[in-house]
Amino acid sequence: MKENLYSNRSDMPVILEIKNKTNWLVAFVTSVGLLILFCIILIIVSIGFLQPAGFISFVLPFAALFIFILYIWLWNNFGKTVLTIDDGNLTVQYKNKLFTSPKTYLKEEIDRIETKNFEVERHQLGVRYHFSISGSTYSVILIQKDSEIRIVDWITKDKADEIAGELKKMWY
Repeated sequence: MKENLYSNRSDMPVILEIKNKTNWLVAFVTSVGLLILFCIILIIVSIGFLQPAGFISFVLPFAALFIFILYIWLWNNFGKTVLTIDDGNLTVQYKNKLFTSPKTYLKEEIDRIETKNFEVERHQLGVRYHFSISGSTYSVILIQKDSEIRIVDWITKDKADEIAGELKKMWY
């Protein structure tokens, strides 16, 4: 977790960067998948120049799968959660995660900040178990009335407590 250089001054926002923990098996598998899909797309496009029409319908599913695997690969290898804390709001931005925009939460709308263990996650359709050798099943959540909003996911208990403590210290 890094803080910006201007965190001592009250007029500057505080920025916390939390780097994702890289899963090396996912990194390897998605890298191989991206290379294979890229080669398939190149072959289909090169064959498509010889055909009069209709090759776009063959390329489109491979391109969609390529973008989906690229989404996973970028977030796994280079993903960061950036928390920008101003006087009255908290902005959560996910760097290197495709198709996401920053989300801003106002201080007066947030009742409290907590950490929660999602090793056993219960929802309306049943129970879901998350197994982690490293213990990275904790999340930092914001409580707004009756809803929970996860802002940092799949970290260890110590890291989650540290981030929640920083947020509480700056806001309360």
